[in-house]
Amino acid sequence: MKPLVTIGITSYKRVNELKRCLESINTKYVNDIEILVSEDHSPLSTEIESMVNSVKNTSAYSIIFSSNEVNLGYDMNLGSIIQKSNGKYVFFMSDDDAICPGFLDMLIPFLKNNDKYGVLYAPFIYSWNSNKDRYHGKSFEIRAGEDSAAKYIYDSILFSGLIFKKECIEQFDASRFKNYNYFQVYMFLKTVNKFGGYYFDTPSVMCIMDGENAYGISESSGGNSLLADRTSALSILEFNKKLFEIIRIFDKEENTEVFKSFEKQYSLRAYSPMSLARMQGVDTFKEYWRMLNSLNIKLYFVVKFYYIILLLLGKEQSDKFTSGFRRLVKKEK
Repeated sequence: MKPLVTIGITSYKRVNELKRCLESINTKYVNDIEILVSEDHSPLSTEIESMVNSVKNTSAYSIIFSSNEVNLGYDMNLGSIIQKSNGKYVFFMSDDDAICPGFLDMLIPFLKNNDKYGVLYAPFIYSWNSNKDRYHGKSFEIRAGEDSAAKYIYDSILFSGLIFKKECIEQFDASRFKNYNYFQVYMFLKTVNKFGGYYFDTPSVMCIMDGENAYGISESSGGNSLLADRTSALSILEFNKKLFEIIRIFDKEENTEVFKSFEKQYSLRAYSPMSLARMQGVDTFKEYWRMLNSLNIKLYFVVKFYYIILLLLGKEQSDKFTSGFRRLVKKEK
């Protein structure tokens, strides 16, 4: 009998983190789960395989280890997981994240009784401060169409916890997006636009991100230092370049205007990365501003406002100012 859900885990050079991820998978619906580890031809491939086999020997779950013959990179490894999976649904996970207790026990009965959704997902929790992201406060159905694709696009930035019906995504060619690092965004937009989805108000993933970053250092990624250093605020803009391209490709194929809506969201959300750049020094902040303005995207007035207050007041005082402003706006509403 084929499994209902394949938990597809991308793996690169992270042994202990992957072990933790595997050990976080726990459900009473054992026979409905397949675990697929897609190791992307890293220098620690042998060590990772040995660890996975050790876990497999004592596990009740079906665990498959697969190592790519060459280093494919992030996007094509996601594509490899789709092609190698046997489940009706593919639940994507990063090897340095973990599945929240109880989520699979809630998910599997839901999938058995609801067959119409192309993508399903839920909030995730940051391990370092317990804050929720991808959070909407209630469970709801996501209607198919451009409006939903535009409204929920930011929910697809983290690929861990995105659950796709395989038949909705298996035709997509991941090689088109080699080193874009946002193949899941393309799949999300396509799937929501055509099939719709479902959102659970139950945390699905613990976002830990404590392993060594493969972006920029793996064989296929071309040694991009800005991608490799994810602690740098400038790294955010380097990733954004390809994110913008992904959305524009979707708009061109579907004759939609999702990017136009995205520009507004991007401007409203700009404070957090800009404040990070300011915290890393005036020179970094000014370089961030220069790079931001060199991107082919419309920046609304609020972004320029953020720049001025951060430049003049610094991060700490600007944080106080903006938090006070937000409280005032909420009170007036």
